Amino acid sequence: MRDFDPNEIIGQTVEGKAVTWAEIEHAVAELKKWLTVKLTTGACAKGLIFQLAGHYCRMPQQFRTRRLLADVHAVLDQIALMENSPMVRGIATKAAEPLRGGLKGLWHKHWFQAAFIATNLLNEMDKNGEMLLRKFLNAKFGREGWQGQLLTRRLAGELANVSSEGALSHRAGKDRQKSSRLTGEWIVYAKTPKRNIYLALAGHSETDADILERCRYAPTEFPELQNKAPFSDFEK
Repeated sequence: MRDFDPNEIIGQTVEGKAVTWAEIEHAVAELKKWLTVKLTTGACAKGLIFQLAGHYCRMPQQFRTRRLLADVHAVLDQIALMENSPMVRGIATKAAEPLRGGLKGLWHKHWFQAAFIATNLLNEMDKNGEMLLRKFLNAKFGREGWQGQLLTRRLAGELANVSSEGALSHRAGKDRQKSSRLTGEWIVYAKTPKRNIYLALAGHSETDADILERCRYAPTEFPELQNKAPFSDFEK
């Protein structure tokens, strides 16, 4: 592995400022400190730490069709939730699910940040918008009593609130005592009998090959993954 010049420029921030290798190394050191309080039994692959370091330095990443600057603390807090860490500030998201196809054997969990609010609102209103609005109107005017009501400025504001804050709360399960259905992009990880091993950030639009390439060195770092799918299929 070649040595890196600390002053070597390796990318740019979203604002167009150059980012050096020294800044990435500093970010890695900071992230390792944070992980000591976020992890309980789990471990983070070096690839994920360096991936997060780029985002910490405000370098956006291209997830196939989506260019995104990840909120590093949102990712760390989601990991803390998965670890049952006492240092939790994260927002609960949709339950973790196993991956399929070329990634079979791995799991993914959504992390949530402000950039994902619009997509979640659109999806929730598309699925449950009419129900949420009818429920509000029936509670305010009586069942079907809202028909023929004048749309005042105040009522318009209340309906807008139902369509935004109300829809987001419903999707998060806060008003139903149910599991959150908030979605974002993915934290890809492996489950082992003793711990979770967090491997990479990934996007919905990426191919299995894209994501697997990001994880391919994990078995070298964590030998318990060598005989576990999908890594067991790698050529030795």
